[in-house]
Amino acid sequence: MSLTSDDQTPADPNEETDETPADSRRGARQTALQALYWATSTTEAPQQAVRELSRRFRHSEENTAFAASLVRAVCEHRTELDQMIAAAGARWTLDRMARLDALILRLALAEILHITGVPVRVSIYEAVELARLYSTANSYAFVNGVLDAIVRQHGIEA
Repeated sequence: MSLTSDDQTPADPNEETDETPADSRRGARQTALQALYWATSTTEAPQQAVRELSRRFRHSEENTAFAASLVRAVCEHRTELDQMIAAAGARWTLDRMARLDALILRLALAEILHITGVPVRVSIYEAVELARLYSTANSYAFVNGVLDAIVRQHGIEA
């Protein structure tokens, strides 16, 4: 399943495109984002979406497990993540944010706070790249600003 950046809607999930996420950690993050988005649009659980997308994208077990751990962290800590995003979002409540931007922020924060072995700056950079790839033209700056504010507010070492 790929998301189109112009209208932020899922493209045909059975369609193979040149935008298939690579079998890498970056690709696993893309798969996790797509699974989270898919779950907001259907009744399918995000963990099932990770398995289906990883199979379709031919991801290794290692990268499938990474994508699954990201999705699990987002689901298990959603209230905490949303509170942090809302506090740092200034005038932007989660209801006012683009759905993809909110999902990217949750994904990055889950990685920063609950996945070991990934430097904070890498998580932020990857979130900015997800925003560039999947969201609106200005989303990358918004995502970067919110994540930087959260890291500073909470004294998280970057």
